[in-house]
Amino acid sequence: MAEQHDISDAIAEFNRSYLMLAKWLLLVNRGEATRQLGISEMTASRIASLTLAQIDHLATRGKLFCEFRDEFAPGCA
Repeated sequence: MAEQHDISDAIAEFNRSYLMLAKWLLLVNRGEATRQLGISEMTASRIASLTLAQIDHLATRGKLFCEFRDEFAPGCA
């Protein structure tokens, strides 16, 4: 059970970091961030408007927010 708790904590911390980075990127250069993150303008607006409390709440949902895309995998062009 402790191992499951450790995994949940790690996912929450990863999500928190990812959402904070995504929000920062969107605030600095929205067009480039939207492209790099592979998200829609609607999703970009939602992420950019999140409060810290909302980010903390979302981070603990137990599923990873990021998505690994094949086009950016090593050896793919």
